[in-house]
Amino acid sequence: MVIAVPSRQWAISVRTLSSGVAVSTPIRKQYLEIKRQVPDALLLFRLGDFYELFDDDAEVASRILDIALTSRDLGKGQRVPMAGIPAHAAEPYIAKLVAAGYRVALCDQIGTPDGRNLVERRITRILTRGTITEPAMLDARRNTYIAAVLLESSRAGLAYADLSTGEFAATEWVAEQLEELRAAVERELLRIAPAELVLPAGRRGVIGVEGAAVTELEERAWREHEARRVLHEHFGVETLASFGLADRPAALRAAGALLGYLLDTQVGQLPQLDDLVVYQTDSFMTLDAVTRRNLELLESARGERAHSLVSVLDRTETPMGARLLRRWLSQPLLDVGAIRQRQERVAALVEETLVRARLGILLAGVADLERLANRVLTGHVTPRELRQLGHSLARLPEIAEIAGRRPELAPLSALPDLLPAARLIESAIVEDPPPSLGQGHVIRAGFAPELDELRERARSAREWIASLEQRERERTGIRSLKVGYNKVFGYYIEVSHANRHLVPPDYQRKQTLVGAERYVTPELREFESMVLQAEERIAALEEEVYRRVVKELASCAAQIRRAAQLVAELDVYRALAEVAVDRRYVRPVVDESTVLEIRGGRHPVVETTLEAGRFVSNDARLDTESDQIVILTGPNMAGKSTFLRQVALIVLLAQVGSFVPAEFARIGLVDRIFTRIGAQDDIAAGQSTFMVEMVETASILRQATLRSLVVLDEVGRGTSTYDGLAIARAVVEYLHNHPRLGCRTLFATHYHELTELERVLPRVRNYRMDVLEEGDRVVFLHRVVRGGADKSYGIHVAQLAGLPHAVVRRAREILQELESARSGEHTRRRQSMAKEVPLTIQLTLFSPPHPVLERLRSLELDGMTPLEALTTLYELQRLAQEAE
Repeated sequence: MVIAVPSRQWAISVRTLSSGVAVSTPIRKQYLEIKRQVPDALLLFRLGDFYELFDDDAEVASRILDIALTSRDLGKGQRVPMAGIPAHAAEPYIAKLVAAGYRVALCDQIGTPDGRNLVERRITRILTRGTITEPAMLDARRNTYIAAVLLESSRAGLAYADLSTGEFAATEWVAEQLEELRAAVERELLRIAPAELVLPAGRRGVIGVEGAAVTELEERAWREHEARRVLHEHFGVETLASFGLADRPAALRAAGALLGYLLDTQVGQLPQLDDLVVYQTDSFMTLDAVTRRNLELLESARGERAHSLVSVLDRTETPMGARLLRRWLSQPLLDVGAIRQRQERVAALVEETLVRARLGILLAGVADLERLANRVLTGHVTPRELRQLGHSLARLPEIAEIAGRRPELAPLSALPDLLPAARLIESAIVEDPPPSLGQGHVIRAGFAPELDELRERARSAREWIASLEQRERERTGIRSLKVGYNKVFGYYIEVSHANRHLVPPDYQRKQTLVGAERYVTPELREFESMVLQAEERIAALEEEVYRRVVKELASCAAQIRRAAQLVAELDVYRALAEVAVDRRYVRPVVDESTVLEIRGGRHPVVETTLEAGRFVSNDARLDTESDQIVILTGPNMAGKSTFLRQVALIVLLAQVGSFVPAEFARIGLVDRIFTRIGAQDDIAAGQSTFMVEMVETASILRQATLRSLVVLDEVGRGTSTYDGLAIARAVVEYLHNHPRLGCRTLFATHYHELTELERVLPRVRNYRMDVLEEGDRVVFLHRVVRGGADKSYGIHVAQLAGLPHAVVRRAREILQELESARSGEHTRRRQSMAKEVPLTIQLTLFSPPHPVLERLRSLELDGMTPLEALTTLYELQRLAQEAE
């Protein structure tokens, strides 16, 4: 296995292994043998109550964790660097190491120390960014995925898993072009947002995800026969046909490679991955990186959750509900029936205020059932987590009863009967258990008779020892006599030197102090032995009983996970209903048409930042038959970008199954949303703002279909005016005329000349952002109205931005000069045309030539493309209508 790690981690070299440093102690030899197994990882070596790191590992940990770097004597005057962290509080330290990009191998004590032989140790887990499952190291409201990608010339396979929830899925694409495959894989990786990406060795850089750690696996792991072997052995099956992998070799290889890697890191323990879901990405609306960024679905433009769409919609009460909502927002549906089913469930909770409120109260007390079920399966669940699980399972019957009151929610009310599991936890675990085993009583009295008997013996022995001091004072007459305990000498009777002559003959000297002697008696030794043996036996038996309880609960893990899925759905529907009621959303009509009609639409995020009633709502209408393209003009700051985004977000919300911020909405199914909004360069790739704009526009024109929604803002603004205008017009004509396209389009622009297209192209409509002018004062009304704008008000915006008055004044003077020059040029053109017309008439015996005929004569037909021909026909039609 080849592992890619940060370059600085290669400093964890084999210096100690190859330099001849003395392997002078058995424990040092054991450490070095285990370290050889994971040379690329930081090895946390368990020594008693601490995890210790040695050599270069210790230096790295000391620097990253800001802990003391010490040393350990190996004998003969040789010392090695050492750093340690407490084992019972290791999680935050491990989290910092993993976040810094390091792999962390846990080496635990397997055997029981006997004081004579070396304790057996072995690696129990290897922790990476994509394989952590500890709650303290995870974001409860989002999945932590690890993904594997196999990209070849005509096929690509992708598999991903979340070890904390047990999700395991794979998909495959087939295409003739490698770039097409790469684009499809990258879009899906953007949706998944894996914390770790697994690739074939040597393929780093071929594909990637921002922020993901990259691991490379040797070629053998990706071979089909090896992938099949791993999958067959793990799932215990003879064929993979039932998983849907029969004709998906790339998906099979990606899933097998990923599973093999996970088995290695988890040392063969993956009971939570008990199923593999094979899916197709064309079942959902595809959202590319540009659209996700422009619509700010899961994070804002600043990379924060605040002011994103999910921040407005997330009223969920459970972690699994929050994770499901994120998945839904990333995968809008393409099936009208499925969309309407979700709408009906949201509507049911919108109508039932009491049901919605009671569900909210109940769900608020439900812990992360999905992750708890998997921690039970792996045996890593803590006593406190078991209590959380028990309390949560006890709420399920009432949740089912409440949900079952509405027929729309009845399928979600079919929660498994997990009351027996809840009662088991209630009867077995104390009400307020310690955070982990070994830190106090965990098993409730009355659950395990043998344990109760041991505790009673220990209690009786402690009581006897506790009363010993008073009895011995009375027996010996030594009023200052004390009975004490320390970890080194155990229990003792302490007598001052002044009273030494009163010590009875059965006292046996144990320790001499400056001012006193310490003694034991045969009886005290016996009771001390009873206490210590009982405590050791209690600890061992309590752990044994606890493991039995966990094992019994593990048999219910599948049911708990099923319950988690149903509860998560209920939680999301309740959250969407809560938002709909609170923000006055309506149920949209979603159908198979290509009509998009919105009345009183609002931006779901922007309206939350304004006082109630301040947001100006707007209508929108698009359809492929008559109002296919809207040319939207108007000044900056008037709300064009907000309007563009709100239309796209309303469509997305509708196909998620949510209600939408509008008075009415009819959404003809959209297969993809494309957006090109805002200026952004890519310096690392050597692309200017204009190049990025053109690349994104080209991608849209190549991938959009008749059912797509295209949102374009200021196409062509990154170059000269005439170049930009020409490109913008050509793009509009292409969207209008290409037989594959004809898709619903919002086209915002500052090129007022494009408003002429309404007279040429029959499915183009002009709209503008309304502005109120009162002398030099300009008021942006944020209303979208019919017609085209003839001003941009850029100087007014510059004044609002705080440009010096002298600059603003001079800009106005220059603008007047330019407009005058332009007006004069137009006048000269008209006069020239007026002179030419009479001449034409004089030279013609009959009527002047028809403008359509003149245009036809000027055409170079041999060089025209079909699209140019279609556009020219529209122009000729317009000339004919004007001539009439």
